[in-house]
Amino acid sequence: MKIFFITSKLNFTKSGGSIEEIDFIIRNLQKQGNEVVVVTAYSSANHIPDSLPYRVVPEQIKSSGYFGIQREVIALLNKYSNQADIFHIDAHLFMYGAGFWRWRGGKVPVVAFFNQFLTCWPQYISSLFPQSKKSLRKHLKEKIRWYIERYFGIFLSNRIDLFSFVSPTLRGMYKDFGLRMNENNSLVIGDPIDFKKIMEENGITIDSYARRNKQNGPITLFYSSRMSPGKGFDIFLKGFSLVKNKDNFKVILGGTGPEEKYVRQMAKDLRLEKYVEIPGWVTKEKLYNYYKTADVFIQADWWPAGTSISLLYALAFGLPSILPGGGGLQWNAGSSALYFNYRDCNDLAKKIEELGRNYELREELSHNCFLRLATEDFNYEKQINHLYQEMQQLIDFEG
Repeated sequence: MKIFFITSKLNFTKSGGSIEEIDFIIRNLQKQGNEVVVVTAYSSANHIPDSLPYRVVPEQIKSSGYFGIQREVIALLNKYSNQADIFHIDAHLFMYGAGFWRWRGGKVPVVAFFNQFLTCWPQYISSLFPQSKKSLRKHLKEKIRWYIERYFGIFLSNRIDLFSFVSPTLRGMYKDFGLRMNENNSLVIGDPIDFKKIMEENGITIDSYARRNKQNGPITLFYSSRMSPGKGFDIFLKGFSLVKNKDNFKVILGGTGPEEKYVRQMAKDLRLEKYVEIPGWVTKEKLYNYYKTADVFIQADWWPAGTSISLLYALAFGLPSILPGGGGLQWNAGSSALYFNYRDCNDLAKKIEELGRNYELREELSHNCFLRLATEDFNYEKQINHLYQEMQQLIDFEG
């Protein structure tokens, strides 16, 4: 089988975990004997420091508008359709163009991979950071775009052959938006991250955390992600400011992004500077070292259906977590976390105090990380093999 991936970019240095997901899917499909070619649509953003076992074809989409992007992805599908047995696309970027292409007679099956939300959906915000006021014109444009995507875009997307999702919660959101799915045309493969490799390279075993678990403080609370709207840095800082025994804790907030200035200002305004370290962007090696030495991982906010690569790293390192209850984060973590009420900073403070003083509970939650990783949801070789089998059936049917 010759599989053409059409993805935004391959930046292994500064991009988020979605690049790791795509790379891991590709490598596992190659193990099945498939030839995989990756077409990067925004190749000026590529950064590939090491050689890859698959061919990368650089293209450059020039359109900045969302619908112009769909026209250009149609051109890419036409360009490579004589070489491909099947296409695999980034759904949130290219699904309307791919659906139109299939609707208008494109002969090659298309698989759409869903790991993000649509930009026409109400955008998630950081509830405690300053927000710019929308003009009436912008508000109307967003409404019009929502209706176009909901009724015409989804009509096109339903012509795609197979949908794969990182979580059942995300699948539910797209189903509610109108995507027609059943057991024959959709599957959940999770966030495919190579946990075994991460654990082996960092010397992590099921009892690593227990052997370094602290009976006395300071307890290090850690979170790292892109500092963008809705990532929870504001809720984290506000919740920590309500902790009574702050001297028993140290906070590390990693990452950079458009809201970094607000993160730093809030730490200052809440007089938390003596407790909070904000190192900015760090290398993957440094990031992993934070996971190896932290005591508790806290992701204090995210959109309800969203999963989190940062949280999945915490599972791989056996870090007990504190998370908002419900949705994609709870699906990720299972019984390896304490859960607080959504955006309830007082409840978050109580959970920090509880986990900070309870040595045995931290060890129990750490152990549960590995129990969660041992479930079928995280058996990514098996999940990707399922994806491969579905792809093969599509090709056989098309032939």
